[in-house]
Amino acid sequence: MSLITALGRAYLYFVAFTSSLKEDNAPGFEELRDSGKPFIYAFWHGRQLFLIYTHRFRGINIIISESRDGSYVSALTEKLGYGPVRGSTSSGGMRALAAMIKKLRSGSKCAFTPDGPRGPLRKVHPGVVYAARKSGCPVVPLAFSAKRALVLGRWDEFIVPLPFNKIALSHARPLYFDESGDISAQEKELEKALNEVMEYTDKLTGFKIGKRARPVTEA
Repeated sequence: MSLITALGRAYLYFVAFTSSLKEDNAPGFEELRDSGKPFIYAFWHGRQLFLIYTHRFRGINIIISESRDGSYVSALTEKLGYGPVRGSTSSGGMRALAAMIKKLRSGSKCAFTPDGPRGPLRKVHPGVVYAARKSGCPVVPLAFSAKRALVLGRWDEFIVPLPFNKIALSHARPLYFDESGDISAQEKELEKALNEVMEYTDKLTGFKIGKRARPVTEA
């Protein structure tokens, strides 16, 4: 696992150092970030890889599944300054969710992949909205895109940016979910915002699945 972690870290740094990065954020995000208050990052499962690099060493806690793949991701994120919290909808989910809410209430930032770890593709599970309602913390949808990327042949359309690339990153407007609101409507609001910020970064780079990406089938 240590070799895989080292290779993954080296690859991310190589992509970053050989590529241009454009960050274009919605109004409200930078004020929230600079306030020092806790909040929740949310991003689609297939759009997480380069975000591990861009948000490194910020003390962010992130839920990672208890699967074998999750173990690799957990080791990599730890090396980059994250606080992995193991659990998913299929195993240890409630325990991990309770831990994340506790961290938010104590002033820490957290991150969720609302459609992970098994999908359906780009459908929000209730955990992230529940955490926002219980902690009182806003949710910041974000995404990255790359002009040249591999798309792994799996449910989440996981993209792997290539070196010597054009990469875009965007944080959307913070969303606040009141505990008295309709949770289904709030999930749909977050889903819409996540799709919009993903499409915006794709527009900045010109990325299109099936056109600029080369599909790769998982072993």
